[in-house]
Amino acid sequence: MSAEALLDNQKASQVFFVLAQKRAGLSQIAKTCKMKKTEAGKILDRMFKSGILTKKRNSFDIDWERFVPIFLRKAMNVYAAAMPWKFIPRFVEQGEENFIEAACAKAERELARVKVKLGANDLFQDLIRSYFEILATEAWAPDDYLEDLRVADAIDEFEYALLKLLPAIRRKKRDSQQAKDLFRLLNDWYKQVVGYDTPSGSALRAAFQQQELL
Repeated sequence: MSAEALLDNQKASQVFFVLAQKRAGLSQIAKTCKMKKTEAGKILDRMFKSGILTKKRNSFDIDWERFVPIFLRKAMNVYAAAMPWKFIPRFVEQGEENFIEAACAKAERELARVKVKLGANDLFQDLIRSYFEILATEAWAPDDYLEDLRVADAIDEFEYALLKLLPAIRRKKRDSQQAKDLFRLLNDWYKQVVGYDTPSGSALRAAFQQQELL
């Protein structure tokens, strides 16, 4: 089972949220997640082989360094869809015959570059780790909240969060180079998401304009 499939699996997600709180062994995980030890053991083995977990002696922990690239593959939904549109005008202007193909290829390379830079940024890794640690211990969440929540759903929230949170930190002072680099990368991501419209989104915008609401 792939890492992405595991993060979309309810039981694997339960294991993940337990380990987001602290390192734990098989028996504790099975008890907390209300699973048989054989079932929990199989899930842990799959998560370890997929790169989500690290193992030391008889206990497991989340391998955050390897998890972040997995996170980014799942998190960049709108960003990935919007990126080719950033380059299409350039290739049209250059007279490129297959401008859509060229723009998609350029977008793929650009996304790969962004993922590498984000993955190598310690502050971003700390941000993602804090997110899941806090989420796993939310005191005000319903008792069954984490039982139903998939890790994949929590990852999907990241792009929506950028729309709300990034404007709030624009004026924040950033002293370290990593903080400056991270803000620039997230700001580029934010601008692409804000500027992108699906066909239905474009139609809705036109409808608002037609009724003079925009």
